[in-house]
Amino acid sequence: MRLSDLLVALDLVPRADVNEALTQQSRTGRPLGDVLVEMGLLSARQVTELQDGLPAPPDTLAQLGIEQRIILDIFCKYLSTAGQGTTASIAETLAISRRLSSSLIESARAQNIVELKPGIVAGELRVELTPRGRSMAVEAFANNSYIGPLPVSLADYSARVLKQTIRSEHVQPRIVAGALHPLAVPDDLLAKVGIAVNSGRSILLYGAPGNGKTSIAERMVRMFGAMVLVPHCFEVGGQIVKVFDPSVHRRLGIEAQSSSVASLLADEFDPRWVPCRRPFVSAGGELSLDMLDLKFETTARFYEAPLHVKAMNGVLLIDDFGRQLARPEALLNRWVVPMDRRIDFLKLHTGQSFQIPFDQLLVFSTNLSPRDLMDPAFLRRLPYKIHVHGPDEREFAKILLASARDRGIAYPEAAVHFTIRAIAENATPLAFYQAVEIPQQIAELCAFANRPMLADEATIGFALGNILVQQ
Repeated sequence: MRLSDLLVALDLVPRADVNEALTQQSRTGRPLGDVLVEMGLLSARQVTELQDGLPAPPDTLAQLGIEQRIILDIFCKYLSTAGQGTTASIAETLAISRRLSSSLIESARAQNIVELKPGIVAGELRVELTPRGRSMAVEAFANNSYIGPLPVSLADYSARVLKQTIRSEHVQPRIVAGALHPLAVPDDLLAKVGIAVNSGRSILLYGAPGNGKTSIAERMVRMFGAMVLVPHCFEVGGQIVKVFDPSVHRRLGIEAQSSSVASLLADEFDPRWVPCRRPFVSAGGELSLDMLDLKFETTARFYEAPLHVKAMNGVLLIDDFGRQLARPEALLNRWVVPMDRRIDFLKLHTGQSFQIPFDQLLVFSTNLSPRDLMDPAFLRRLPYKIHVHGPDEREFAKILLASARDRGIAYPEAAVHFTIRAIAENATPLAFYQAVEIPQQIAELCAFANRPMLADEATIGFALGNILVQQ
């Protein structure tokens, strides 16, 4: 991963300008940041702030911060599986620089773990395991079968989490409004959401179903613009814990390079870290207590991080709270200490426990009564309890007409009044979802029956007959 990729991914510098800067860097040998400043593309302060936030690529094996045994185990397992390797293939697999890959090969040669083989692949010498190296690979596979990027240390991971805390960003009102668009959110609710997000503390969204609680929660992560670094995995007690998950983490800087010059440059920060947007993780009725613990793969013998660790530095939504497999009080008790002290404790299958930061915007969403779900002591731990209420008649009519217009449905004023009156006669409160769903069903009916796109008593009655439960 290169600084040039991140500049493009973060929309700081256009790709064409970055390629021009890379060409100048190749010609002069000067740091890319200095070239960008001279070209007037970034200020010196912007370059400094970005580079200060990136971990430098390790120059030595010791600077990796993990035991050499772990490094050699993964190295030997890779060569045992691949049959042979080169400086480039080892660097790519272990997520280290080519310079460090060369150092690792030389160290392994000195210990009679690998040997050079005749022939050149892509301009590089081949290396293979010696009998001693193959024996080490067998022992390493007995411990675990993990092959991939080298882990970072638990200490480095914890420090990085605290450095890029969700509380470090201040969200402006216009950002909140933009993130929630096109939802119909009243100004008072918009302000409550913005203030709660800025606090970085736990949030409870409650109210009748169909009024946008989940939609609001899902859009909260859009309010944050900062990049966060997520490790492929970390090491604790000699065990590997995988963190980076492509299904959760939106990776930055993966655009294919259009400049051959860029591919010749060394990595500009530690490639064991993946630059990502702040993550969003949602768990609904399927959530159980064991999903909040480390998942030990008994065959592979390494761990998968639980969902709240994958959500670190981002947003974690507990949707439909109260309808989970686990009892509400059990889930709440699991999070009492993390919510109060912003730390969590996880346990390895060996029995060893370790501490990890708890840094995410934790959002509970429910259409049940909060007083029925939690006692006063836990309600106190949720400083932002936001009631997401349904629309009044004016708001409902506005959304209904806008939705009808988007679908090409003519919706006379008399039809609007008929719709509102019919919902009330069904003893059902108005909800935002109704104002969107009714025109959708009318459009589907008219298309099917080949009739004019018009909302009248017949088509409205058809839609309400599907949407509402008859009394």
